[in-house]
Amino acid sequence: MDDEMDDYSSTGSVGSSYYSYSYYNRPSTPSTPVRPPPITNYDIKFVEGTGSSRGKCIDLAFILDCTGSMQKYINSVRDHITGICDMIRGEEGLNGPDDLQVAVVNYRDHPPQDSTYVYKFHPFTSDIPKVQDYLKGLTASGGGDGPEAVTAGMAATLTELEWRREAAKMVVLIADAPPHGIGEGGDQIKGGDPDGHDPLLIARTMAQNGITFFMVACEDTLSGYSHAVDFFQAICNMTSGVMLPLTTADLLATTIVGSVLENMDMERLIAEIGVEVAQRIRQKGETMESVEEVAQELHERLLLRNEQTKQVHLPEVYAVHENAKKNVSTWMNAQYIGDAVPNILHVPGKRLTEKFRRQNYSAGFGYVPGGRLPPRKVSAPVTTTTSSTILSSEVPPTPSSPPTAGAAASPPRRIVSDFKPFGATSPDKSAGGLSVFGAPMLPTGPGGGMFGSAGKTPLINGGMRGRSMDDDDEDDDDDESGTKLKKDNISLDQARRIATQAVFRAGRF
Repeated sequence: MDDEMDDYSSTGSVGSSYYSYSYYNRPSTPSTPVRPPPITNYDIKFVEGTGSSRGKCIDLAFILDCTGSMQKYINSVRDHITGICDMIRGEEGLNGPDDLQVAVVNYRDHPPQDSTYVYKFHPFTSDIPKVQDYLKGLTASGGGDGPEAVTAGMAATLTELEWRREAAKMVVLIADAPPHGIGEGGDQIKGGDPDGHDPLLIARTMAQNGITFFMVACEDTLSGYSHAVDFFQAICNMTSGVMLPLTTADLLATTIVGSVLENMDMERLIAEIGVEVAQRIRQKGETMESVEEVAQELHERLLLRNEQTKQVHLPEVYAVHENAKKNVSTWMNAQYIGDAVPNILHVPGKRLTEKFRRQNYSAGFGYVPGGRLPPRKVSAPVTTTTSSTILSSEVPPTPSSPPTAGAAASPPRRIVSDFKPFGATSPDKSAGGLSVFGAPMLPTGPGGGMFGSAGKTPLINGGMRGRSMDDDDEDDDDDESGTKLKKDNISLDQARRIATQAVFRAGRF
């Protein structure tokens, strides 16, 4: 690889800053390529918002892989972008013209693997027809070796886009290949992004700035790589996002809409309780183990006030393996991808479960123009509690305000006037002790809970989003796609996402 790259030398630098050969006075023997120091700080461009006076607005950025076989997914986003935005606006009650803004970052690969472009972008805009016109001009081609310029696309969301401070910020990556540098066979840029970007640092920066990262994994291509599934699961965990495996482009719109709507419920709760959750974690020592403990306490309290959230219910897609769980932990605990690669374990067998493969192969991997969108259920806004209302088990229930005429009734909640989600706590207990309500804490480490034995890393159950003890046992076998959006009691997984985001946004980790 180094010898090949020497042929691309020029007076300045070779293709990108990863290689720094001088064209003149080159030594007779090849020198070692000089890699720039990693970029550790991103000056994100925040702007004052232009949303409605209610302050509820969304910035949604798509990162699209535009290499190889991705055309059907590009077409799906193009054909559905208007419907996706209309669905989000309707479900979230977004009425202002600028309440929803969309941006697109599209990437291919670094030279010499691809000679067209590394990435391009369309800035945030509320003019969705303009975004659709931009998508119409995107074609999938090239890409060189297996891994692509994923990291460059992720970095561009931080360096090129202007985010509104008060907006709910979401990134949706749609890809079928991993980034360079994570140890995949045949990777021709083994050192990672040539410009010094590292996806683990980018993910932490996203988390600290309230940007949630979702991965739409185009299958069964992505799972054909050795490390991609575990790597992307780790990135999603770090930003409190969700990995969404997809085997047909027809379901892409449903998946995106569901993810955005679920995340809006998470944003609502973070705005309501995030500060006190972060304070509680700080009291417990600011470790990832304390994040898990607080998440379980929070989950109990939110269940007792009958908190319900929108949820994307996914099938068991990835086969469970202990090495996969350890790999997710390794990626999450590493500062740079280069630190993790030597410790990544082999995961034997096929990554997709046989059940999932049987159900989805029958649907094929093509794309039918028009595709499918989830049914739109028209209803009036639901009455919700304010940031000063949450359950305290010591206070008797009081009636909430009756819904307005024609509005859907809110789930019944027990409400108190002051918000103290952790006000009636007992002294901290060691692992395995009693929670604030006397119920046994779920064990952490392999076999239970979210974090590993060191109390650091989320456990991956089922190889993706993670089904835990609190998930219902409802059988979704009748739904061939296995993907559903419904409203249900808040899950422990969602409480973990709230706790994780709260502590990152407080700048504690």
